[in-house]
Amino acid sequence: MLRRFPFFVLCLILTLCFAGASSRHAKDAVFSQINSIVATLSEISGFSPEHPVAYGRMTKSQLRHFLSKRIRKTLKPDEIRADELALKMFGLVPQNFDLKKSTIDLLTEQAAAFYDYDEKKLFLLEGADIDEETTTLAHELSHALADQHFDLQKFMDESPANDDENLAHTAVVEGQASWLMIAYDLKAQGQAADPTPEMLKSVEESDDSSLQDFPVLQGSPLYIQQSLLFPYAEGTSFFDAVYRKMGKAAFSQVFVHAPVDTSQILHPERYFVHQNPIQPPVTKLPGSIKDEITEGSMGEFDHKILLRQYIGQQIANELAPHLKGGQFKIFAPGHAKNPVLNYASGWDSTAVAENFFRAYETVLEKKWKRCDVSLQTATEFAGMGDNGYFVTRVSGATVTSVEGVSDVRDWYQLKGPGPAHGAVQAMFYHRAGGVRTRGECLR
Repeated sequence: MLRRFPFFVLCLILTLCFAGASSRHAKDAVFSQINSIVATLSEISGFSPEHPVAYGRMTKSQLRHFLSKRIRKTLKPDEIRADELALKMFGLVPQNFDLKKSTIDLLTEQAAAFYDYDEKKLFLLEGADIDEETTTLAHELSHALADQHFDLQKFMDESPANDDENLAHTAVVEGQASWLMIAYDLKAQGQAADPTPEMLKSVEESDDSSLQDFPVLQGSPLYIQQSLLFPYAEGTSFFDAVYRKMGKAAFSQVFVHAPVDTSQILHPERYFVHQNPIQPPVTKLPGSIKDEITEGSMGEFDHKILLRQYIGQQIANELAPHLKGGQFKIFAPGHAKNPVLNYASGWDSTAVAENFFRAYETVLEKKWKRCDVSLQTATEFAGMGDNGYFVTRVSGATVTSVEGVSDVRDWYQLKGPGPAHGAVQAMFYHRAGGVRTRGECLR
């Protein structure tokens, strides 16, 4: 959904090369294993090492200092605000959520090892025992080998066409490395380097169960949590599916012909038949709403988390796989006015679109404290929410929603035939009974 998060988070994790390394690294026993680990990974993947991998250590305090400095250098304040605003307008994070602080806190807590794509250097953080570090080293050296053959910085930064594709590429990189880490452990124990379904399932289950060990991650909004876990859990399953079909060729295939959206990660059969996403058209807005702040894609992952957060896992699992594509734009219509969200999603049938339309009504009701409904039909849902007027529609297999309109005249133009202008104003501004609470919309 977002241009820079969680991809930006991952980039930071994988580009920590300037924080300063400990002078003790040359004596660390774990680093003496690098050559043998690389040799084993090369045998499994077919990626021959092109050059030695540089390495070092850093402390948590060095990490936190670096993160603050890197964010200031890499992202403009407006870019951070735009991503934060998109999360808030979809209701995926609270209105007081601080994306920059959350990013730093999460990375400081989660970081264990880093491979820097730019400097071609690997870092381990202080604190883990040697057994844990050996496994972690196998994961990061998998990145190093892939990078030597496919330039992962370009693969993850320049080639994706949109943010959902960006997350899919992240899943390729982390999924392959996680799969190779398991295969390495098996081979090191004298077994075939062929992870079983049970072993792969344990990766997904360990991600969810590990939340209790990381209070910052556990306390983060669902979307933030799952954005960080998705590349590892779902990416590992995706790579295994490609490996089962293509064998050793899979290691190169996922980079040469990379998946284009999270739907292909979640459903590898769509990757094999090249089922690409559509870009449903957003609503044409009145001329007064014209200054775009940001835009992005809304993929299956985004819809699955949105539905899970506000309605539940079952509905999310039923509806999200039927998404064919989604996009959004956010506009700032003028001084002292609210930002406007213009969103569209396309589905594989009119029946599913109608079901999502009804589900999205519930999302709107629950994500706002105020939800005053003036019009509710089989195809249109309109009224006023926390940040202004909204109009949500289903037409054929497409659902659109415009949210945050400040001017009632613009809203009335978007809404079309309905209550008279004066009646609408009377309803919103002179209605007795006060503001409705969440889930108590006026019908």
